[in-house]
Amino acid sequence: MMKELREKLSSFPPGEFRSVYKSSLPDIAKAGLLNALKDGGFRAFHEKLILIPSFPHGIGVGVGLMAQTNVAGKILKLVIGSDAGASTNPESRKLALELQDRLVSGLGILGLGVSEPGWMGKLTNLKSTAKVLPSGEIELNFHKGFVTNGADAEGYLVVAREEEQNRFGVFFIPRNFQDLKIEEVYLDVAREATHCKITGENFKLPSHYHFIEDYTKLGADIHLSEMLSAAVLFCGAIRKIVSDLSQGSESRERFSVLGKLWDLSGLLYGKCLDISDKKDKDPNYKIEEDHPYGYEAILDECISILESIPNFDYKKEYPDLGLFCTIHPARSPVYIKNRLKQSKSWRKFGNL
Repeated sequence: MMKELREKLSSFPPGEFRSVYKSSLPDIAKAGLLNALKDGGFRAFHEKLILIPSFPHGIGVGVGLMAQTNVAGKILKLVIGSDAGASTNPESRKLALELQDRLVSGLGILGLGVSEPGWMGKLTNLKSTAKVLPSGEIELNFHKGFVTNGADAEGYLVVAREEEQNRFGVFFIPRNFQDLKIEEVYLDVAREATHCKITGENFKLPSHYHFIEDYTKLGADIHLSEMLSAAVLFCGAIRKIVSDLSQGSESRERFSVLGKLWDLSGLLYGKCLDISDKKDKDPNYKIEEDHPYGYEAILDECISILESIPNFDYKKEYPDLGLFCTIHPARSPVYIKNRLKQSKSWRKFGNL
């Protein structure tokens, strides 16, 4: 089925991006790349995801997949399982099941809106608000500046501050909600993953649209899960470049450089599969137990090696590779926090 997906993605003109992800969803579903949204494993997902960058339009499609699987998919699973911190309302579970079925079948897209202008990666800076009314309905005011997969989404998950409870809930907003304002956003890289801004004022939502009580307890692991898939995509992108540059006769020097890139991507991919196995075996596993795991270091080293290759401009030949520098994992507050925590163990090394 991956072969059919490659053929589908090859059918789009090189400059086309707007219709690619949504139009390819049925083929993506047939290839099994949406199985992890329901009961499929993350290892199986990542073993297929690493191949996507070798397909035309692949990195952009991969970004859409990593967001759908690790972000929206995770939240739906929590609601469906009535996990701690998720809504226990039977109507919420029914709605989440309906959304999950559409996503897994390749019929729909669900976007998550967390980031806002000026939020600096901290939930405490969010200005979007939610309030429970005497009727039980929820009044929501929000402006989200960047929703991955949002341009074609049939619904949105919005994180907003519940001021009375001093927590950050996650709320479902259907795309066809009256007066919802949607503005498409286009990046210079991986454009197939279409994004948007969404705004709503004084929205009145049914109580069962309240999916998650406090995103604070989920945010770090959801971010790290998304970055795990980004690391797999990066490995695939590097291997695609090595494959392309190894065609034809090569000098011994070029051969050595390509070997380093292949080895580095292999080391990182192996670590990603180890973590994927842990996610599959233990639903309570949190990636921060093993984070950082080398993605940041290998990303920087691979980019440095690519820049050292004579007569080769990776930014021109492979512009979508710039995505991984744009979302560089070492810039996130989660990375800094976990690196500081990890550094305490450095000082103990060798002390028996």
